[in-house]
Amino acid sequence: MRYPVLFLIASLAAAQDRPNCTGMALDFDARCGCVKDPNSQLCSLVKAGAYEPIDWSKAKPLAINPASLYKLPTPTAIPSQPATRSAAPRNGVAAIQRPAARVVPLPHTDYLRFLHHDAQIAAGINLGKVSQAPDIARALFGSGDGTQESVNAALREVDHMWMSFVAPGDLVVLMTGRFEGGAAAGMFYGRGVYPVFLGDAHVMMIGSEASMQAALGRMTQPVASASQNDGWVARRAKELDKDHEVWVVNQPAQTAFDATSALKNIRQFSLGVRLSANPGIEGVAIADSDTSAEAIAQWMDRMKAAAKSLDAVTLERAGASLKFMAKDNTPDSTKAAMSSEFGMELYTVMMAGFPGMPLRTIAQEKLSAVKNGMKKDEVLALLGKPLTVTSIQGLDTPRETWTYQVPFGKQVTLRLDDGTVSSTPR
Repeated sequence: MRYPVLFLIASLAAAQDRPNCTGMALDFDARCGCVKDPNSQLCSLVKAGAYEPIDWSKAKPLAINPASLYKLPTPTAIPSQPATRSAAPRNGVAAIQRPAARVVPLPHTDYLRFLHHDAQIAAGINLGKVSQAPDIARALFGSGDGTQESVNAALREVDHMWMSFVAPGDLVVLMTGRFEGGAAAGMFYGRGVYPVFLGDAHVMMIGSEASMQAALGRMTQPVASASQNDGWVARRAKELDKDHEVWVVNQPAQTAFDATSALKNIRQFSLGVRLSANPGIEGVAIADSDTSAEAIAQWMDRMKAAAKSLDAVTLERAGASLKFMAKDNTPDSTKAAMSSEFGMELYTVMMAGFPGMPLRTIAQEKLSAVKNGMKKDEVLALLGKPLTVTSIQGLDTPRETWTYQVPFGKQVTLRLDDGTVSSTPR
């Protein structure tokens, strides 16, 4: 079972040997420079090996000293090309340039003013509090095995993380923490993503140059004018951030859903998780009509009747709006609820519209029903088509590996030999 990076970081800098230079990767991954412009200086650096993978675990701490680094007078002064510093020759290529830290003034500490007024997706997480909740931490960050050690080291530097996204490519992440060690910044630099530091080494912003300039411009606006321009997502995000350690606000289009989703008619959605005072979960979903909301309420009643893990969930409907809550539920019941078909559908709404997220996920309880000896047609009837299929040629017995996506970033594989399950999901 594989646990990718927390979706906020994965959206910007998914670790891969060969970049997929389509969509947002064109803006965020410097290794795509030759795809954007084969004659550019960036392309020359890519060809010279400047963006080959780096072992950042051996790198020296990131030296960020506002007194010794230049400060830019205005947000619009962020350079279009990142500042660089010389690195030691490698593979016979001399004078490869490495990025230097960029620092701009921090207007204030009202960080959520960076959110796009018309954001379609916003999310926030208090990593300091979440790290004290092992079940949630494992769900978001993975199992903590050695393959993710560099990511775990980066996350340990982060206290808070917030994200703002407007399709097709306005994605900005703002983080606070202690970034002097260089693990978090190094992870991004290694993928050609160039952070900007606000004030010093304790606030870091990630995004395209245009998106970061616009975000800094919003942060310098007067509070009154900034608030009155906020759309539903930005307003709801600021409300949830006051007393929820984890939250997601989404305004998904119908095209963001798989056609079979029970919740495909939801047009506005928010979910907040409170870990400290009055722990629990609360969500709001607004459907496209009263009729759709009633159908969703009936579907949820059926889910509750079929799963004891949903006993703690209550639902209230008023017109096209649905409010659901779950308070004082135990970690085991929460885990069971999120492994159910209800949890899978809820996760689909949470992630609808996030860059690069598969439309279809599978409930863990369905995967658990797959047994050795089942035929291919039986698996397809139970789980549907897999996310990917890989096969090994030349074997006496044909072998395939099927991969499915389950909630919270996990990908699960099962093996079929000659059309029969020989290795259950893992």
